[in-house]
Formats: sequence, structure tokens, C-alpha cells
Amino acid sequence: MLKKKKESSFKLNFIPESISSEQMRIICANLGQFLKEETNLIMVSSPTEISQKPIITSFLAAAFAEQGKKILLVDANIRKPTLHDLFQISNITGLVNIIVNQEKMKMNIHETNIPGLSVLPAGSLPVSASDLWVASKFKRFEDACRTGFDVVIFEAPPLQGVSDAHTLSNSCDGIVLVIEGNRTKKEAALKTKESLLRSNKRVLGVIYQDG
Repeated sequence: MLKKKKESSFKLNFIPESISSEQMRIICANLGQFLKEETNLIMVSSPTEISQKPIITSFLAAAFAEQGKKILLVDANIRKPTLHDLFQISNITGLVNIIVNQEKMKMNIHETNIPGLSVLPAGSLPVSASDLWVASKFKRFEDACRTGFDVVIFEAPPLQGVSDAHTLSNSCDGIVLVIEGNRTKKEAALKTKESLLRSNKRVLGVIYQDG
């Protein structure tokens, strides 16, 4: 049972004009065809940084929650966290505390005003971000996710740059890529695709946003 913190005030009224709420529901339904019956861990990333990706990820999580599923949205972009601002919740504690300090998940999760949707902020960045991605430490968190939720969605950093997203992808069942038209360079997109294919990562789909 989750410890109920102050409910976030995230509203379903702030979404990029290029993607409607109905489109997000369709995307969610399409992704559902590829999900396993048990808990699924999904990472949402992009070749390079996209400012509106956290919003897209949030609406994808909300669309899953609308299906009656129990959803956890995790801010895994610990170097540049944003979900706490979108949901107007504290970022003092979060993912970092669960993994590095081995705090209980229920102490760091925030419920939202969307039934079934909970948010785990990034938390304060430790001295070394690499501490978060130690496989043995992350496995404990992964196990907790798989026993407590239907779908866990990670708002992840870009795949090009630091290694965080690539390391996280090893624990996920699939990846959703966000591409921004006129801004995501073709070379970056192809390089990301090749990298994922070489490492046998499962790409569930691509969300294309007009730039």
C-alpha cells in the first residue's frame, strides 16, 4: 500500500499541439499489443535532448492509467530532472534515495489526481551519478516495481551523450523513442537505431513530434 503524500496538481491540459490527448491514447493502445501480461518496464528516450519529451512521457503514462492499470512514472533523468516541476511535487527525495540509500519505495512515491498514476521524482543527485546505475542496487528497485505496478514508465535522458539511458535500458522490457521533426538530425536518429539493434534492445515504437 502506497503512503499517500500530497496529491500532485498535474492537469491533462498541457500537451504539445502536435500531439493530441486522443493520439496519445491511440499510441498507448498500439503499445499495449506488444506488452507482456505481467509487469512491463518501459523506457521513453530520444536520440538527443527534446524539451517536450517529459510532457509526452507524462501523457503516455496518463493514457495507460486511463485503461485502469496501476502505473508508476519514474524520472530517471537524474542529471536534468523535470517531472517534479510538471507535477508540482518535491524533488528532495526520489529514485536516488531508493537505490543509493535503500529507502522504501512508498516513502518517495507521490500519488496524482489521475486515478492509478503515481510519480517517483528523481531525487537529489549524489556525488557520483554512476552510483545509481550499479546493477545490484538497481535490481532491488526493479523487483519492487515488478511486484507493485502493471506498467512502469521511465522518463529517461537522451541515448546519445552520457551512458545513463543505455544502462537503464538493460533493465527495461522495451523502449519508446521520441523524434522531433526538423530538430532531431537524421544522423543522430540512425546512430541511435543502430546502437539499439546492436545491443538487441526492443524498440516498441516511435513518437514523432513536429518541430
